[in-house]
Amino acid sequence: MHQPYTNTSHLIMRYLIILITILSFSNLYAQVNEQEILIKNGITKRIIQGFEYKNDSLIKQTYLVDQLDEFGNTISFREYDLNDSLVEETKYKFSDDGMTEYGEMRDKDGKLKYTIVTIKNKEKRSIRRMQISSKNDTLVEQVWIRDKNLNDSILYRVRNGKKIVSHKWNYNQGHMLTSKEQYDKNGNLFSSQSYTYEKSGNCMKKRGNRNKLVSIKCKDGNKNIWKILKDNVGYLSGIKLVLEKGGERIETKLENGLIEKIEYFSKKGKLLAQIKYTYERSN
Repeated sequence: MHQPYTNTSHLIMRYLIILITILSFSNLYAQVNEQEILIKNGITKRIIQGFEYKNDSLIKQTYLVDQLDEFGNTISFREYDLNDSLVEETKYKFSDDGMTEYGEMRDKDGKLKYTIVTIKNKEKRSIRRMQISSKNDTLVEQVWIRDKNLNDSILYRVRNGKKIVSHKWNYNQGHMLTSKEQYDKNGNLFSSQSYTYEKSGNCMKKRGNRNKLVSIKCKDGNKNIWKILKDNVGYLSGIKLVLEKGGERIETKLENGLIEKIEYFSKKGKLLAQIKYTYERSN
């Protein structure tokens, strides 16, 4: 659901970017599946460690703690520095019916940065998310609609109380994306992609418009391997991800299906970044 920043506004922007990234690229079906695994295994804490490398040297490290309730919901998300001192914390509360989630991000002194409100509607298969500043200004408001298989189907941005379509997705029965549409700030279609898939051994190639290759995903035991097809930069768990064309992203899973680590390699096989996950069960 992620370059050092030196002031509060930059910190807020970092997490705003993280929120938007999560909302734009997370598949809700995968989220629900992971939550079920967390519940089944009695996981109440997830420790996330980020490592960023350059020229074979570690240049940045992060330490995050995700505290979970018995339903697999995050109730506290903390960031610590390398001296184990709290940097900031987001706490979550839920309504009695569990359909509304309130999250407050505060700095190490307890000062409120912003609030995140998530409202779920099972009948409509919708999720409404708002990010609200400490001055009660709405920074981001979005409404997600899911299909019957809980895949992301439609994303609306909300402006002045009006829903404006932003993205649409369609899938096959295997939850594989078959088309995607993007709309401008006024709700006008400006981009449309259709996708086909080709299986070759343990790899799946995904092609878009004009048969352009857009992704290659391979499976090797408990590892999922994505071939990086173009240069890019992103952020995850507080570290910078430099994605290099010809490199790989490798996701390793435990026997129970939870992620153990995610690694990013250059085209020459050098480790560029690594995210490690450790899980703790309730007593």
